[in-house]
Amino acid sequence: MDTNEKKILIFTSAAHYLTHLFILVFPALVMPISRDLAISPSEAISISFPMYLCYGILAVPWGYLSDRFGPRQIMGVGILIAGFGFIAAAIAQSINQLMVFLSIIGFGCSAYHPSGLALLSRGMSVRGRAMGINGLWGNFGIASAPFLAGVLAYWMDWQRALIVFGITGIIIGAVCLLAPLSVGRGDLQKSTSVDKRDAITLFIILCAAMLFSGIMYRSYTVILPTFFESKLTDLSSFISGIVGSSYLTPAAGTLTAAIISSSVYLLGMIGQLIGGRVADRFDLRMSYLLFFSCALPFLISLLFFEGPVLIILIGFFILFALGMQPIENSLVAILTPPQWRSLSYSIKFTIIFGAGSVGVHLVSFVKANYGLDSVIILLSSLLMMIIFMINILLYKSRGTSIKHKH
Repeated sequence: MDTNEKKILIFTSAAHYLTHLFILVFPALVMPISRDLAISPSEAISISFPMYLCYGILAVPWGYLSDRFGPRQIMGVGILIAGFGFIAAAIAQSINQLMVFLSIIGFGCSAYHPSGLALLSRGMSVRGRAMGINGLWGNFGIASAPFLAGVLAYWMDWQRALIVFGITGIIIGAVCLLAPLSVGRGDLQKSTSVDKRDAITLFIILCAAMLFSGIMYRSYTVILPTFFESKLTDLSSFISGIVGSSYLTPAAGTLTAAIISSSVYLLGMIGQLIGGRVADRFDLRMSYLLFFSCALPFLISLLFFEGPVLIILIGFFILFALGMQPIENSLVAILTPPQWRSLSYSIKFTIIFGAGSVGVHLVSFVKANYGLDSVIILLSSLLMMIIFMINILLYKSRGTSIKHKH
């Protein structure tokens, strides 16, 4: 990488980290918020629906603005807005106000993926590796969210925790606005060419796969801390007993679940690095299918095991379910023109996160009416639909190869 490529990777990775950290702070605080507001966890989860809806459906206007005015500027503005949203949410006086201010966070965070991934896909000479490293930092944000939110809520309270995140966003957003980097009009990464008409068809099929992927992604990220807190109560009690009986409180259970949730996401970081290397070496379609197929047995096995082994099973599910992202992002880049790359990624993330917001209600409804095991069945069904759509993609592009050139 030359100096400019290193700058692009550093600033996009920092922004990616904060975006995923910010958008997953709320699920880690569901239990203390539900206790403080005297509502059920299912009702507390539903408060975040507008945030995730804005996070998804507003990616398209951000993508247009990114192609029009420059991805670096849009990336910084988005993080800045999210920071102000956190501070507003911390001082909300009612549940309705909290929903509105959380929506501002979703609005700001929705700017990153169209802008940051456009910078990466156009400005890096080794796209897969760069996507993998960038994805690692996004997953580090996912892993940090339950831990940092849980620790801050344990030491302070959830309102003060939101203020800390808000100040961080304002500072980093301002730094990104001043970042000294540039990107050309075309792609530095060379790849196999796909006929324009075929590329449109394949992109539509890919979007269908990403639709189910988005619902599955949001569903498991929302439910994971609650899943661990519910399923591993003995472990929480054991850890609390080591610390001291005075700490055996509901907050200690929340903290334990937050730490475990963060730990399993670390495997997703490893998966991103593996996925990035795979994306640069092998056919992207087959690699995409492989990662999702490997995730399925680990997800289904959650129905048949109990205790600490659940941590291992979810960890490997996360490795494959998140590790495919550099492959998926590389597929989007090959199937779309550079001049509309931000808009292309905004379409992707509108589908993933917009449809994913439905996952918030799905999880809330299924958990409240049928229990946690039924949530696992729901996730497994969504994953099977993803694999089905990828097979259609393979069939429609049979006889061709879609991969990076070196």
